[in-house]
Amino acid sequence: MTLENGPEFAVWMMLAGLAACMVWYGTRLEKYRPAGHTVLLTAVLGSLFALVCAKAGYLIHDLGANLLEGTFDEVTALEPELLSFAGGCAGFTAGTALAARLTGIRPMKALDLFAAPACLFLFLARIAEAGMGELGTGSEAELLRFFPMAMEDDWGDPCLSVFVLEALWALVCLIPALRKEPVERDGTVFTRTAVWLLGGQIGWEMLLQYPFVRTFVTSFVSLEQVICAILLLVIVIAGCVRTRKWWTLPVTAALLGASAFFQFYRDNKIGFVLEEGWEWAVDNAVTISRIAFFLISAALIRVAGQAITSKKDET
Repeated sequence: MTLENGPEFAVWMMLAGLAACMVWYGTRLEKYRPAGHTVLLTAVLGSLFALVCAKAGYLIHDLGANLLEGTFDEVTALEPELLSFAGGCAGFTAGTALAARLTGIRPMKALDLFAAPACLFLFLARIAEAGMGELGTGSEAELLRFFPMAMEDDWGDPCLSVFVLEALWALVCLIPALRKEPVERDGTVFTRTAVWLLGGQIGWEMLLQYPFVRTFVTSFVSLEQVICAILLLVIVIAGCVRTRKWWTLPVTAALLGASAFFQFYRDNKIGFVLEEGWEWAVDNAVTISRIAFFLISAALIRVAGQAITSKKDET
């Protein structure tokens, strides 16, 4: 299958994801009245906030260039590569919490119930990237050279379908979203699921060949990685306030710093001057950095999970 822009496919998949998410969310809100009003308001506010935050996230990246050039054509443009996926997720979360508040449901309880449907939504939203050209694809596939794990570009070379891996990861994140425990605080399910999603996404970003959005501060860390890192730090800080596990904060920051280093190492391997006998570290920079990123993602999920889990939650 060749990579081609299919906006109609993308739109229908996004709408299917939204519909499936809202129907499932509605069934989980059955004991709350009026559940129908909450679901409808969530769909409207969530979509609106997601669009605004997705655009705002990208504009943060492009702010420096726009100010210097004096052009702001991209402010209202809605091309997929001019939006932030992570920003959109944050916006939909805010819309969900606000809709719950307006209809008399505790926001964090609503987010707990929304966590699992959100993973289904993310799964279908990621699949929608198949209709957005090369957005969401990686470098030339080395092992997974078959559809849908790889898709051919305009030259017939198989490119790794990173968006498929991200979609599958969203399904994996159903594990923390559906897991039940004897003792549960409002918001625990949602934050635990968010930790899995954010921690994993930092690793998946490493595989992308075309990271369209870059920060204006640096040229080697993608905007999505920065947003995911900020959101993860916010969750860890909020968790530390409750659990007092402050040791997790510097460890999380160190892991995020390591991820930035390995991104730089991959993208600027020629700039590394190594002693004789270490040339293999430059020749295999991509492989080494990918392994490092997945280990870092696993460590982030583990450490951030500790930050939000108190002894009471563990009993």
